[in-house]
Amino acid sequence: MNLEQISTLVAQNESDVVEFKKSTAQLKSACETACAFLNGDGGTILFGVTDNGKIVGQEVSDKTKRDIGHELVKITPNANIEVSYTDLSDNKKIIIFKVRTDHTKIPYLYDGKAFLRVQSTTVTMPRDHLKRLILLNNTDSKYAWENQVQPELTIDDLDAEEIILTIKEGLANDRIPANYSTNDPLVALQRLGLLNNGQITNAAMVLFGKDLRFRYPQCLLKLARFRGTNKAEFIDSKQVYGNIFKLLGAAMEFASSYLPVASTFSENDFFRKDTPLFPILALREAIANALIHRDYSTYGSSISFAIYDDRLEIWNYGLPPDGTTAADLPLLNRSTPRNPNIANVLYYHKIFESWGRGIHMIIEKCKEAGHPTPFYELDKIGTALILPSKQLIGAGYATQLANNDIPPLTIRQKEILTLLMQHKESTSSLIKHQLGDSVSERYIRKELSRLKDLGYIDYIGNTRARRWFLLKPLS
Repeated sequence: MNLEQISTLVAQNESDVVEFKKSTAQLKSACETACAFLNGDGGTILFGVTDNGKIVGQEVSDKTKRDIGHELVKITPNANIEVSYTDLSDNKKIIIFKVRTDHTKIPYLYDGKAFLRVQSTTVTMPRDHLKRLILLNNTDSKYAWENQVQPELTIDDLDAEEIILTIKEGLANDRIPANYSTNDPLVALQRLGLLNNGQITNAAMVLFGKDLRFRYPQCLLKLARFRGTNKAEFIDSKQVYGNIFKLLGAAMEFASSYLPVASTFSENDFFRKDTPLFPILALREAIANALIHRDYSTYGSSISFAIYDDRLEIWNYGLPPDGTTAADLPLLNRSTPRNPNIANVLYYHKIFESWGRGIHMIIEKCKEAGHPTPFYELDKIGTALILPSKQLIGAGYATQLANNDIPPLTIRQKEILTLLMQHKESTSSLIKHQLGDSVSERYIRKELSRLKDLGYIDYIGNTRARRWFLLKPLS
């Protein structure tokens, strides 16, 4: 890391992944933070930077380096912490700890204690949280389903290009070490933890398998658009088999087909801005979470994505540990995936947003978009994430998409089209005046937008001077 990169990082201030220390006199507290980063998403610690972001540097002697090594070995299990030094002046340097975590080893301890990062503060991990992590993550992982092997499988059963792309994405996103670089798919699988004694694991097949329908029938995504708020009537339903990347793509494509998009123009921008009803990042994270946390060990299992008029439901087969309630899940999802090797690969791609903030990002993005708070529900065999909608998604619009049919026009829409047949062009304010009643101009603009979506009209000009014209007459 050079001085320009350090200055850019310092300008962003301390956060849940960045910590400043004036000098190695604060080495013990820095190692507590390194431990917290290891129990989260990783992070960077800079020595030679004050709390208020002033870059001052510090002298580095052989004793300084010995002290650093003496403290870092107190972190267990063995951690990936890269220590480097950047010259600031003739006698001062910036010391950088680059902390990368391996979530299959969580929880990490420093000097016998576990720590968590909460925004820009390092805190001692609560005892109950530590017990849960030890219970879930410190079982013999070689017996986990994702680490079991199928001896007859070969590299030809996998998408080699996607494997190499994962390495490239992880490097580009600074989420795996530089020495992981390779163009050999088998070497890449080894470095990604997807080989067991040289054999291809179930996790590798779930992630990169080419043909999974018969060998891994549980790699199934069920998609549905229901009319109304229950399962009484389908508008559309599909079943998709494939690896995680294929299933994630199919879910996002289905969402784009049935979730409305609002189109707006700013006053000074000629180009249209399309805003999906649900934020794309939140929806992708929610589906990725279901793919990561589900139980793949049962052949008849699946995940499902359903769209109702008032909500989205993303359900995955598998329940959390005994005693865990639906209210516990936002906390549990912070650090304890059922399939850590599968989760790591999506994390390298930045598909899985963050180990420490994933569900919280979903909640925040949905609330920012005006939706009620998402929540979990548990049934006898699985876990559902419910995303309530701030508005009815609209069965009529979904039916139109499914049947390629145009819904009937309202009386008001027909009046507007009649006016546009009489005049080559017109503005929303002029149309309001010509209708001659108490309807608002805002309402008229909404009706004009709907008629545009239906292909009857279009416009020229910017927002304030927009002039509407007819594309096709009333039949």
